[in-house]
Amino acid sequence: DVEDEETTGEVSKNPDISTLYMRQVVSKAIDISLAKELKNLLFGSSLCCFSEEWKIQSFTFNNIPQLKYGIVQKKGGPCGVLAAVQACVLQQLIFADSNRNKDTRCLQPSEVHRTKCLTMAIADILWRAGGNEKAIVALPSGRQQFTPIGKYKADGILETLMLHSAARYEDLIVFLQQNIHQFEIGPCGCILLTVSVILSRSINLVRNDFDVLTNRLIGSHGYCTQELVNLLLTGKAVSNVFNNVIELDSGNGNITILKGITSRSDIGLLSLFEHYDVCQVGCYLKTPKYPIWLVCSESHFSVLFCLEKDLLGDWKTERRFDLYYYDGLANQEEEIRLTVDTTQMCAEEKENDLTPPLEHCIRTKWQGAVIDWNGTEPIL
Repeated sequence: DVEDEETTGEVSKNPDISTLYMRQVVSKAIDISLAKELKNLLFGSSLCCFSEEWKIQSFTFNNIPQLKYGIVQKKGGPCGVLAAVQACVLQQLIFADSNRNKDTRCLQPSEVHRTKCLTMAIADILWRAGGNEKAIVALPSGRQQFTPIGKYKADGILETLMLHSAARYEDLIVFLQQNIHQFEIGPCGCILLTVSVILSRSINLVRNDFDVLTNRLIGSHGYCTQELVNLLLTGKAVSNVFNNVIELDSGNGNITILKGITSRSDIGLLSLFEHYDVCQVGCYLKTPKYPIWLVCSESHFSVLFCLEKDLLGDWKTERRFDLYYYDGLANQEEEIRLTVDTTQMCAEEKENDLTPPLEHCIRTKWQGAVIDWNGTEPIL
């Protein structure tokens, strides 16, 4: 859109869009020192490598008609990354246009539309991590960019990366549109996104987000830590899920600072650990801007969402509503729709094994609500 009349003559030459855009994205090869820093941040050591579960995981969609919006997880491990991307894809699918009343048709997108939503979701994750000013997209080049020497173990992925920096959101979108197959079809889209989000935030800022400088983003058994999930959801790799910062005085003048979530997140989080009083999820995550939550249950992440945007802003909507549940790892074959009724109170829970963990998670937000699985077998 050109507002200044005098410049229109110059602009109307219609420059070739690809050359115009190439000037906006700056590319450089990874080097060994950056690769070492990345591995230290991810695993705590530059001698560690991504597991097979991570290497084979991309953001591939489900082919079951009722679950076409869903991303499929092949094996355990990177579920935190997958659930975060899934939640952001759902945000695009359900709430990107202003049409407020949704029905389930928005959950059966065409292949073109769901790929577009994946592109927008990844763009938002990276742009947020870059402080809404920049983003870096890491893509494989097909050949080694440095010779692995010294205390560095090659994994065949990091050594091949080219890092593409965009300083404008529009350039990021165009670049991702051209390269989205690397994330969707892969093979290692999950790793590419993880590296991209770290570099968009910067290694120094990610490390400063941690409560403890020696923390890492991938824990034992290849699981995502809370820091990595928070980085994807909020753009900051803080260690906690409560609101803001807690200062602990250890008595001898030393103050320990524990960092939490600093503003209301687009996507929320509900945790089984809160049901067991291990953590407290603050309202910035529990009442997000969109009615979409990651569910953290026994070190696994999945997604819970509602089609009604008003759910979080209108108490009348919150009396009785439907939540959809999706777990990319569970070989889910049908839609799971739960009806939550907050006008009734469920019978006092005995601490037995027969209450599904998902219900415990939902009740950390809607205390005592009655939950109907609508004929689906409850997940224990």
